[in-house]
Amino acid sequence: MTDIQELKWLLPLPELLKQLGLEAHAKRSALCPLHEDTKPSFSIFQTTHGWRYKCHAACGGGDEITLLEKLLGLPRGEAIRHYASMAFGPGAWGFNDRHPMPRIPTYGSAITDASAEKPPAKKVDLPEDLHTGDEHEMRTLASLRKVSFWAVGAMSQLGTLRFGTVCGEPSWIVLDASLRSAEARRLDGKLYPQTAHLGERKVHTLRGSSKSWPVGLVLQREVGNQFKRILLVEGSGDLVAGYHFALGRKGEWLPAALLGASISRLHPEALELLRSKPVRIMPHCDSAGEQASVKWTQELLRAGCHGDLASLQGLRKKDGSPLKDLNDATELHPEDADEFAQLLS
Repeated sequence: MTDIQELKWLLPLPELLKQLGLEAHAKRSALCPLHEDTKPSFSIFQTTHGWRYKCHAACGGGDEITLLEKLLGLPRGEAIRHYASMAFGPGAWGFNDRHPMPRIPTYGSAITDASAEKPPAKKVDLPEDLHTGDEHEMRTLASLRKVSFWAVGAMSQLGTLRFGTVCGEPSWIVLDASLRSAEARRLDGKLYPQTAHLGERKVHTLRGSSKSWPVGLVLQREVGNQFKRILLVEGSGDLVAGYHFALGRKGEWLPAALLGASISRLHPEALELLRSKPVRIMPHCDSAGEQASVKWTQELLRAGCHGDLASLQGLRKKDGSPLKDLNDATELHPEDADEFAQLLS
């Protein structure tokens, strides 16, 4: 699936017209929004190649991007970028885009606005070059984790993903606006080198982190009221995959991650946030994941939360090997697609 095909899946023409305030034109016969129309000359319809529109007067036809080009007077490149911002922005999650978005402060060389407010005191030691990431960095991460570029963009926009230099290596970092917990991985997928105090490792927990706090959960307080359920996963890799599978489900799932199967206690404030929504736990498919799911479920029940378990056991990758975690499901065997879909229903 190409990037543009993904965009069209996330924001098809009827939904695009709705976001543009042109819902009345999203039908087979309507007045054309591209010219002064007195008789219905505009129609939208679905083909084997996606949605199309056609003006039977003088405006011609095309797809979602063509419509934005003509409606907003944009060159094609800008129309695609505008379409992308609409597709993986707040509207893709189903909540009101007027709701204030969380803002993760940036530091050091990442600050480009001289008028920017002084960032609040840090709870986690963040890298000096912490930044939102450019297109190359986001595409590199999407390729590394085999997820949609737009899912990575959504993580960045919702404040759960940043980039920076950690232990001397370009890294991607999962965190949230609470700055209670943050974990880094190298952008090239390699291990962090051994130091005097730490051995080689694929993940590096930033100093000051509280692993009992699920990364991403702070959105439950800031914009998360619009989400119906919380998908609690294990580790930063599965958090990225959670966004991949949640994007386009119109606010059904808010992904959050506990950064390690060894965590047995959840932060009391986190449990308060989790109590307001149904929680589905999706651990890794190993003994540590099974033990973690039991501990987390017990924690939720003791706190009065409503939670259930979704097991990936028995599902396969395209090559026939068993899934180890949610990130593996990005390469799901086609014959297991219906069973996997049930886990997110």
